[in-house]
Amino acid sequence: MQLTDGTQIFDTDIIDEAAKKRERDELEREMLNAFARYAYLRYKQIRDKVNPRKCKYMYIHQVRQQLALPARLQRVCKLLTMTEEEVLYIVEFVRKYLKYVK
Repeated sequence: MQLTDGTQIFDTDIIDEAAKKRERDELEREMLNAFARYAYLRYKQIRDKVNPRKCKYMYIHQVRQQLALPARLQRVCKLLTMTEEEVLYIVEFVRKYLKYVK
């Protein structure tokens, strides 16, 4: 699957492969850092769309619970013009690799 961030195109297979490596070359590091920024931005948008109480912080396990409901997932996809697969991939990537997200 490919995700597009305006000018950059990220291939999820390459992202997963680079994320699992311990030693990365410069291009892999740059690509992974760029995707991490993009994924965090999109995660915040997803979190804001599923959060019923805007003033209360929502943890990632709560976001995943909300996205387990088909109606919520479809609503997020419609509002953000993303596919269900893209939404779930970004949330899973953030959960696995971005340690500053609780």
